[in-house]
Amino acid sequence: MKTDVNQKGFTIIEIVAVLLVIGIISAVVISRASSKTAYSLDTEVQILKSHLRHAQVRALSDDVTWGIAFSGNAYTLQRDGAAATATLPNESGATHPLSNGVAITSGAGSIVTFNSMGSPGDATISLTLSASGQSQNIIITKNTGFIP
Repeated sequence: MKTDVNQKGFTIIEIVAVLLVIGIISAVVISRASSKTAYSLDTEVQILKSHLRHAQVRALSDDVTWGIAFSGNAYTLQRDGAAATATLPNESGATHPLSNGVAITSGAGSIVTFNSMGSPGDATISLTLSASGQSQNIIITKNTGFIP
């Protein structure tokens, strides 16, 4: 009986290698999917900080107050206590909706205003954004308006 040396099929080493590659790809995909909320929260915090700084700079160059008004899951640029006609940086209007799942849990319903000196007043302001059990604070230092 003659055996064919050129048999077709996969060796056990090839099968294990393919399973290993699939496992690695699955681990990367799952880890990125679970960190999406943290990424959205971090991103929203940085966007809000830049928008607060934008309002502060506008106030420094004007004789009326500028600020940000928070309501629900969005905030709006304010000029002299009313919605501004100016747009927020990288936005199509004066309002920025927060990413899905991100909420303002402290400071919601309030207005942060800056005077012509860039000061938010004589009280330190704390804003908290939350998503999926995680939260991050934004502190606006009294008198100076420093936003770390």
